[in-house]
Amino acid sequence: MSLIEITDPTNDRYATLNLISWWDQDRLRDARVMVVGAGALGNEVLKNLALLGIGHVFLIDFDTVEVANLTRSVLFRMGDAGRRKVDVAAAGVRDINPDVRITEFHGDVTKDIGLGVYRRMDVVLGCLDNRAARFAVNRACQRMGVPWIDGGMDVLMGTARVFVPGKGACYECTMTEQDYDLMNLRYSCPLLRPEDVDQGRVPTTPTTASIVAALQVQEAVRLLHGMEVPGGHGIYFNGHTRSMSTLSYARRADCCSHERYSPVIELDVASAELTVGGLLDLMAERVGGSVTLLLDFEVVANLFCPACKVSEPAWVRFEEAVPARVPCPACGGYRLPQVTNRLSAMPELAGVPLSQTGIRLLDVLVGESAGERLFFELSGDETTVLERWGKQ
Repeated sequence: MSLIEITDPTNDRYATLNLISWWDQDRLRDARVMVVGAGALGNEVLKNLALLGIGHVFLIDFDTVEVANLTRSVLFRMGDAGRRKVDVAAAGVRDINPDVRITEFHGDVTKDIGLGVYRRMDVVLGCLDNRAARFAVNRACQRMGVPWIDGGMDVLMGTARVFVPGKGACYECTMTEQDYDLMNLRYSCPLLRPEDVDQGRVPTTPTTASIVAALQVQEAVRLLHGMEVPGGHGIYFNGHTRSMSTLSYARRADCCSHERYSPVIELDVASAELTVGGLLDLMAERVGGSVTLLLDFEVVANLFCPACKVSEPAWVRFEEAVPARVPCPACGGYRLPQVTNRLSAMPELAGVPLSQTGIRLLDVLVGESAGERLFFELSGDETTVLERWGKQ
């Protein structure tokens, strides 16, 4: 029989929670939770995490506050319009509970944070509104072996789904051909900007956001306490019929998201200090042989103008060069981007800054040496990415 610690409710904000027989506030205080998205759902998730005293929160979002957000975002106020959502939401969390160490990161989860961030988390909570972001979070969590809980809403309906690497289906297992088509739309034409594709907004209510977020955080609390939470399962809420039901998904044997990046070789160096050549040399030194870097995105090596017969070195991520740098500065004609996702030791890469290529902070990179795949983390970026965790 477990003992219940009785504390003074006038001095201990967690006194009532500690009356729960299985509750372990120390576990929650030490927990590391990532929240992806600071919209309606993210606001409610963050509020709940703050009330529960989750010790470390990492929040990422790329958007700014709009007046229309105020009908469903508990942490935003009229005067916040135009400010970055992560800054406003993080300040709200600190106001609710100063015990929480929250780090805010303004960026796009699909391209701006490395796998090493996920590797340091106990659980990830997805508060997203598009397939591409869910796909990116799912792959990252699968590769790092971190469970994540996806929330979704549609007016009076919503779902909370738990995905645990190695146990049941993952998010990609649930995707249909139509899902892939819709996700790829934003990438199918380099002349289209993502913001032009993402014009549509999914209407929702603050009540649905509250319900779905509560389900997400409740499942996270169970995971953090070591309870058995089945992966590939979820909860569906229908506000029209006032009903709830469980969801179960089949694991696809051919799903490409199930690869685990392990073991990880830590490189105690910050990416800002490295060139591509320097990184390859460091990798080779650690494994005792040459290494080819295998990227999960395309890099434009150079831009070639057929009219001028001139090639300009680029070494930047594809979307940074196309379409902005395609026109030839000399003749105005179209230049052809020559792309690659494999970087190996060569003179032209010796002085290229690593950050220029689009490699993310605190990333876990795949290298190939003597036919073997190896995984290297840019561990020196940890202080930069998670600086607030060490300051509060």
